[in-house]
Amino acid sequence: MTGNWAIELEFLPALLIVAIQMAAVVHILVSKHENPSQAAFWLLLVTLLPGIGLLGYIFFGITHIEHVHNAILALRESWQYGDDASTKNLLKLQRSLKDFQLSPEKAQLPRMVMLDRLFPDHPALEGNTLEILEDGQAVYPRMLEDIRQAGKSIRLQSYILNSDEVGRAFMDALAERAAAGVDVKVLFDSVGSFKSYFSQYFRRGLRSRRSNFRMKAFSPVNLFAPWRFQLRNHRKLLVVDGKTAYVGGVNISADNVRFNHVPPSRYIHDLHCRITGPAVAQLTMSFLTDYLYTARGSRRKNFLSDGDCTPAERTGDAVVRILPGGPGNVREATRKLFFAAAALAQKELWILTPYFVPGRDYVEALCMAAARGVDVRVVVPAKNNHFYVDCAAQNFYRKLHESGVTIYEKLGYFSHTKALLVDGEWGFMGSSNCDSRSFYLNFELDFTFENSEFTSDILRQFHKEFAGGRKLTAHRLNSVKSLRKLANSIAALFTPVM
Repeated sequence: MTGNWAIELEFLPALLIVAIQMAAVVHILVSKHENPSQAAFWLLLVTLLPGIGLLGYIFFGITHIEHVHNAILALRESWQYGDDASTKNLLKLQRSLKDFQLSPEKAQLPRMVMLDRLFPDHPALEGNTLEILEDGQAVYPRMLEDIRQAGKSIRLQSYILNSDEVGRAFMDALAERAAAGVDVKVLFDSVGSFKSYFSQYFRRGLRSRRSNFRMKAFSPVNLFAPWRFQLRNHRKLLVVDGKTAYVGGVNISADNVRFNHVPPSRYIHDLHCRITGPAVAQLTMSFLTDYLYTARGSRRKNFLSDGDCTPAERTGDAVVRILPGGPGNVREATRKLFFAAAALAQKELWILTPYFVPGRDYVEALCMAAARGVDVRVVVPAKNNHFYVDCAAQNFYRKLHESGVTIYEKLGYFSHTKALLVDGEWGFMGSSNCDSRSFYLNFELDFTFENSEFTSDILRQFHKEFAGGRKLTAHRLNSVKSLRKLANSIAALFTPVM
């Protein structure tokens, strides 16, 4: 009897490991049935590398997207039924946006019909003014100027909020406005801003006792809830007094400004946009939803201010559609946008993206667009700041090149630009990359644009990017060494989680 027990105990660890493996396999099949490529990736990793694969899946594969999605929807619904004056004014503002929706004639354009069906709760609004801003040299002074002029409210959100001289300039300006009575709320991503999380500027902001200054970390890393690690808030947004907004790809970092003490290898080239008009009200709602979720333990306290409820006014002629993508908002909004652009393009489809690893299905969509005569161009950095992303992207270059897609490698500083233009008439820009993380996981914030001088500005910006890049040629593709091809192929296997 003792011997039998010894034998059973000897096999107990192995049986336990098998049981855990089987549980992981079942979880993958159930939770990722809508994304076969991700499911196949994790199944292979968990079964071929039992220990490492299982840990990788726990920390990077389990996302609880549905749970987060439903939680955000429930929180949003809970405060929308509030009976306080501020909530009523905010809801009144949202209802007033119907006055800025497109006329029935304009709404019948094929792209409007398609986008309305894809994003029924996020209509296009007329009456906006857009201004393109390039790099930190142009972006930060304008943002700080508007912050210093704020009289009611400031809403700042950034994936990266560094504690360098740029970050300190923003924190000082925000603190000064809060001392003057302006309601200030700041959101930063706990992973993107990890290097700054323990700095004195962050600690001072996080511990602020001012009721009108609140600084929150989005989804802090928690070893007891490792699935939170994957759902990052990648949005970049500033809203001042509910009238002026900034949105795009620029983080708050000295790397976006060419300081003498910052090595050129760290410089980042990027684009941002200043927006006024009724679309700002939609951006305010995006911020408030994120803040509500992040500060849900005290969501009713100091939640709204008069600035959040500023009446919408027509400032220009741009048609803008604000699209917050991710759990609790529009699921897979980025993916839908990129595919819609590929389907609607008739003459030109131009893409600026720092990370081009969208998966085989979107590569096929670009190839099909090129096959029907569309001029498809993709601008990527010549040297990526993440070498594995560069390797994975290059695995698709030959197929794209042979299908007629032109790839430009942007020379000089690392290009973090994110924009898309269709037929020179409309497009979108924001925080989204053309990769699986933006397609399926990240909280992103983008906007479509048309019918304004901004479209011409974006067109000129694309030509500037083309001029600063080199075309990928057949000769260069054929000269890639075998070891690099092997590295590209291996990196491409991780495309579903990049």
